[in-house]
Amino acid sequence: MPGADDPAPDGPAVGHVGAAHDLVDRLLRPGEQILWAGQSDPRRMFVDADRYLIPFSAFFTTVVTIGLVGAARSHAHPVVIALLSAFVLVGLHMLVGRFAVKRHRKRTDVYAVTTERVLITNGRRTRETDARRTDWYVDRSPGHVTVQWDDVSDLDTLFYGGRAAAQQYANTGLDGAPGARENFALYDDADGDALVAALRQVSGR
Repeated sequence: MPGADDPAPDGPAVGHVGAAHDLVDRLLRPGEQILWAGQSDPRRMFVDADRYLIPFSAFFTTVVTIGLVGAARSHAHPVVIALLSAFVLVGLHMLVGRFAVKRHRKRTDVYAVTTERVLITNGRRTRETDARRTDWYVDRSPGHVTVQWDDVSDLDTLFYGGRAAAQQYANTGLDGAPGARENFALYDDADGDALVAALRQVSGR
């Protein structure tokens, strides 16, 4: 099953297939072979959730910034000013910072399918899942493929819409919070046919 580690902030940029293979090669077990390796396309930054996240973030940031300016001018209690300042920083991260996080992940994370595992690694931290799992599904968009494994469907038995709630921030730069549940996924790959072919070969689907 996948772990929850995020990419290290100083992870190496990769940028081409040969370097991706070299990075994964160091992680192979005896007898394990790479069937496919690649990366998320860094040119693809927006997802469907951004249609509401961007307007909401802009509105939220504007409101709390106005509140902070008003509080500062009226010499409000320092605790109020500190709280509003924190909200402004949260709003700026939602509006701008998360895209820097997402771009960094796309530049440093390498995806791989081997004869035993599916890997996401930046050379310092690695997440993996069993390549024989068959509970993966494919989302296609023009020129890109995302593959996800179903790790959150059980949340629907805990509360209504649990799976949707867990996935709403996936691939937005807001995912990966400590303790967060999310599907193991390979996002926005431009070599989608080869990726799916490798998964079909090893999982038997």
